Amino acid sequence: MSSSVFSADPIYSLNSQIFIQCSHVTSPAILPDFSQPNCVPIKFRDIDPQSSELWLHTEIPNETIFALSKKPLGLYLMGKAASVIYLNGVIIGNNGQPNSGAKKEAVGTMDHVFYVPRALLRAQKNELVIHLSGHNGYVDLSYPMHFIGLATYGDSKRFVQSHSTLGLIFVGMFVLSSLYYGSLALRSENKGNPTLLFLMSFFGGSQLAVEISRGLVNYEYPTHDLRLISVCLLALGFGLSLLTLLSIKFADTHKLHWIYAGALLTCVIVLMFPGFDIKTNLAIVVPILVSFVLIIVNLKRQFSWHALKYLAVLSVFLFTVILTFRYFHELVFYFLVAMLLAYLFIQQASEYSMELESAQAEKTLRAKLEFKLEQMQQQQKSETLNIHSAGKIEKITTQDIFYCQASGDYVEIYLQSRELLYSGSLKSIAEQLPTTFVRVHRSYVVNIDKVVSMKRDGENGYLVLSNDAQIPVSRRMMPQVRETFSAH
Repeated sequence: MSSSVFSADPIYSLNSQIFIQCSHVTSPAILPDFSQPNCVPIKFRDIDPQSSELWLHTEIPNETIFALSKKPLGLYLMGKAASVIYLNGVIIGNNGQPNSGAKKEAVGTMDHVFYVPRALLRAQKNELVIHLSGHNGYVDLSYPMHFIGLATYGDSKRFVQSHSTLGLIFVGMFVLSSLYYGSLALRSENKGNPTLLFLMSFFGGSQLAVEISRGLVNYEYPTHDLRLISVCLLALGFGLSLLTLLSIKFADTHKLHWIYAGALLTCVIVLMFPGFDIKTNLAIVVPILVSFVLIIVNLKRQFSWHALKYLAVLSVFLFTVILTFRYFHELVFYFLVAMLLAYLFIQQASEYSMELESAQAEKTLRAKLEFKLEQMQQQQKSETLNIHSAGKIEKITTQDIFYCQASGDYVEIYLQSRELLYSGSLKSIAEQLPTTFVRVHRSYVVNIDKVVSMKRDGENGYLVLSNDAQIPVSRRMMPQVRETFSAH
């Protein structure tokens, strides 16, 4: 994975220099003779110390030395190797300890800066010798050496991924997105879409965090291999999560075929191509291309503006990826991912809102049907109620009752033109009344047939009956009362 090397502080690259490379040096205790047959010219980008021990020689251009300020100098070496640096025959520092075998080698960090004493610099010819080895990696990279150059001495990370700090903002956005979709998945009855969006946010944020880690942490070079593998696997997770999401939306009964075929095709293509840059690119691009084809097939079968919008978004995503392919792993890519997730968030919110409206409509309809059924059942029951009061029993018609109010150890029953006193609890009389009576407050049971309106007064609510009585409704009971009243 190549790194960006740019800064306001000038750095003079030696990447374009021709090096003399010697391998199979028998006496590493002294500097080799670079005129031997085992020494050949080589470009810096072609230097490969993986599973080998190398010696390199080049000269620092005089104009580079003169261009540098009088500040302390540093030689910045970025690559997958342990290294020792010699300037004009004198060791100026080491990063780990190169050797001919993995056990004897002391691994170095991926990015290192060596202090360059100005006293060692000559006016004319400055010779640079580098001793390298890289026996402890996990995978072989096409270009294990990334950069060599001179600049003012400072932090070895200041010329690596200068966007890392800004990248942390995007990581925070992905974390918030993951938390939102994760909580939505836990609360939603349909957990499929929120779960996949959670996975996409998690994979995208984790990929970015691992990607920018090189600019934040000075890790040993074997860790670089693990970092590249992680970035590729996280990109694959993001791509397959997106493919699964769109397959569920647009593939109908054949969704599993699209998911399995797309996942298999992606894995095969990723394994076929060398280099982690291209592998990571394809892990994202191939699932998007499969999704693109899926939506086109869906549109041919049945036109839908909903599908067309998704097709347009994927088209913009793919087009931008192609235009920015060289910088695919910079913040441009993660900005695209964030925008894609934002669009999916808007779509998910819209679909979730429609689901809630549909569920509420079904709930209201069900309540109406249940209420009508209960009314029919009540018509088959007795419509009278025996009231035990003051030592006598009085039979009254339940439909004559407007409401009942708890009053100490008694219940006051309000009829059209009179009141009765029932010696018992509100709960006991409510159990004897038909389902047209609803408990709206801990002290009130109301005959819904007598309600003419429901009103609110600030946070409080009340029912207006046909006899102009106003009955308070508790805040806890308000949703149920509103639903029952609507159904009625």
